Amino acid sequence: MEDVTNPEIPEEQTQEPTWEDERAELTQRLETLTTELHSQRVSNAFYRAAKQAHVDDPDALAGIVDLSKVTFNEAGEAKGIEEILSAYKAARTPRPIGGPNGYSQERPGGNLTRMLEDAAEKARRTGRPEDMVAYMELKGKLKFQK
Repeated sequence: MEDVTNPEIPEEQTQEPTWEDERAELTQRLETLTTELHSQRVSNAFYRAAKQAHVDDPDALAGIVDLSKVTFNEAGEAKGIEEILSAYKAARTPRPIGGPNGYSQERPGGNLTRMLEDAAEKARRTGRPEDMVAYMELKGKLKFQK
């Protein structure tokens, strides 16, 4: 027959949590909440700075950049966001394709014929469209000067 009055209960269920267990659990919760708070502070500071810098879509930018290096000083100001936004603006600044090639008509040896020869050689060597366009533009300038 079974003994109903003294059912066997596993030993780990009968022990109440010790203060070390509670302390470890509370320490873990504190670390989690501290990490979440820091993340929210960084996000808020980033969105404020991005709006002031006239970033069109701060949500998309926040998903691309690494905000883990952002820190706060003693005054509570975020450090590192300015560098992120300046790098973003520098990357978004349009650059002309096939810009100036360094030749000048006033410079000795910088005549259009020499420039045309150099541009033709570069267009053949690279095969890039912007090099071919630069060659064709120089060729058109030379025709107008003759």
